Amino acid sequence: MNLHRVLGYAFVGIYVFLMWDMVPRLWSYQIELPARTVVHLTLGLTVGAILIIKIMVVRFFKHMESTLAPFLGTALLICTLLLTGLALPYAAREAFLRATAQDGQNFSSERIARVTTYLPQIGFTDEAGLAVLASSAGLAEGRDVLTRKCTQCHDLRTILVKPRTPQAWHSTVTRMATRSTTMNPISESEQWSVTAYLIAISPTLRQGVSERRVEIIETSASQNAVRQSGLQAPLTYDPAAAEDLFQAKCSQCHSPQLVEGAGLNNREDVVVLVTRMVGNGLTADDAELSQIMAYLTDRFAKAESQ
Repeated sequence: MNLHRVLGYAFVGIYVFLMWDMVPRLWSYQIELPARTVVHLTLGLTVGAILIIKIMVVRFFKHMESTLAPFLGTALLICTLLLTGLALPYAAREAFLRATAQDGQNFSSERIARVTTYLPQIGFTDEAGLAVLASSAGLAEGRDVLTRKCTQCHDLRTILVKPRTPQAWHSTVTRMATRSTTMNPISESEQWSVTAYLIAISPTLRQGVSERRVEIIETSASQNAVRQSGLQAPLTYDPAAAEDLFQAKCSQCHSPQLVEGAGLNNREDVVVLVTRMVGNGLTADDAELSQIMAYLTDRFAKAESQ
């Protein structure tokens, strides 16, 4: 009983500590809470309500303890397990990534030199502060501010959708700071810290945008090739080999059975379908695409027209 009592007090202490730390964070949100946060909050408040009821029963309604205590204890166990399963994996993953991630080339000497060059050009005049910002520790601090405070109103995709000039980054950060909450403001020093980090990662963002542009161009070229050659039957057609090819390629994204409900009535429908598949990431050369279209026409479109 003494052990049970000590564990109970420890549980209440941990709960009060966590709520003391987490409830003020609610004031930092300016938009509707994400679904996982809503579930987390609901479970946390439920645990608090159950704790209050259990303490009241144990202290003031002992005649009800034998009836309600098992039920309340089981409810606490279930809610605690749900809370732990909901929060602990994400917290552990974030802690692991934070401890092991070095940001690769974003923290390299070349990126640090980039920050050293461009910050003074956009109005940062503190030489001692520049040495701090243009360092691995300073860039890591900027990354932390970005992930903690710049996501009060939106996610990071809105911020990192494209590279910007150093001056444009600073203007963006300043504009975000004016919209930050009074409970969790972004100070001027934090603004410069975030700006330095964004200047450092701009080449990485630019590389990602360039790769995406190349991917779009290649996909568009593949789709045009499908449209141009789609209405021509292949020189040789092996139904069994074409079926194997279709099964292998199309099962990479979805079940091949989904094609049965695609409503293929003719060769043109097949071309449209395969063109869409190429746009969604299907990789195949012209000969393979020709075989796949011939198989779809023979297997589905012909059956529909009969």
